[in-house]
Amino acid sequence: MVTTFKLVSEFITIGTRPFEFDDPSIINPMAVNPIIMGEFLELTQDTYKMKRGTVNPAVVPSFCYFAQQGAYDVQGLGKGPFLYMQQYEADTLLFTAAGLAVGDGLEVNNVTYGALTVRGLQKATTGLVVGHVTRLPTYNGGFLRFLRSLN
Repeated sequence: MVTTFKLVSEFITIGTRPFEFDDPSIINPMAVNPIIMGEFLELTQDTYKMKRGTVNPAVVPSFCYFAQQGAYDVQGLGKGPFLYMQQYEADTLLFTAAGLAVGDGLEVNNVTYGALTVRGLQKATTGLVVGHVTRLPTYNGGFLRFLRSLN
């Protein structure tokens, strides 16, 4: 299995919180477009569940899913862990590289990873800034390194 997301800041407290999914079908690893580690989902205000956003770029806070694709505990409970409360630095493969420079703000948008359309990061334009670029993929084995901003 390919690692799509990895924490760089492993020596600080990481705040995770479990949330149910607005559409539980995405936790099935055999789904057409399953959720994958490092994908950013939005917290719905009416049901207080996580969902894939539909507005591009995202204009509401989004949080990073932090479990391997097909994790049995997630499938059994119908909830998954999200990096929710603290600042962190991480590497991700779920991004669009166009125009990125170190220090640029990042927003959540639909990005393509393989044959999947997932919620990843791109250079901030008009959306809510969720982080900043700290290392470019060219110098980081193809991964985008970013520092999560607290909104």
